[in-house]
Amino acid sequence: MLELREIASTFSGVAVQETKGGSARFMRLSDISDLKVGREPSLVPGNEPAVARALAIEQGDLIVGARGVTTDACLASRSVIGAFISLDLYLVRPDTSKVDPGYLATFIDMPSTQVIFSGCKQGSSLARLPKDALEKLQVPLPSMRQQQLIANLAQSFNDEARLLKRLAELNSILGREALMRAIRVAADQNS
Repeated sequence: MLELREIASTFSGVAVQETKGGSARFMRLSDISDLKVGREPSLVPGNEPAVARALAIEQGDLIVGARGVTTDACLASRSVIGAFISLDLYLVRPDTSKVDPGYLATFIDMPSTQVIFSGCKQGSSLARLPKDALEKLQVPLPSMRQQQLIANLAQSFNDEARLLKRLAELNSILGREALMRAIRVAADQNS
């Protein structure tokens, strides 16, 4: 096992200076939920950050929530590439020679990892995970091939969950439409 700091670089977010005509885009904590379910987040436009630690999101980066009951994490999708992260997020840039980004995202999302994070959070209202606690996370590192297989398996389960949710939504719409038609037919017959 290696600490996260040995296999990835972790960066804190920046204060967002929101402006309608801003040339930069910013990802907020609430945007992680959209990414996790496959939706495109509505990034906030703003002024380009003037601090050196502000890095634009790249392919393979992980975005990790710094606040909240759970520590949400997701892989960067095309819709957020080039955006910056807000103060309530961490940007984790894996060393892809050591760890597969999908594997790392899967490991961070595991219930056992979430328990570790819960014990490290500070604050009472909206608890914050300290950057140091994230960087000290012990990550098991199987071979790169095994990491890729685990990442692909996790992606398959996520895809299936998304499809099942969409199927349930469509089934609900179909059921309501069938009931509405049945009510119309019954009403027409009784008129």
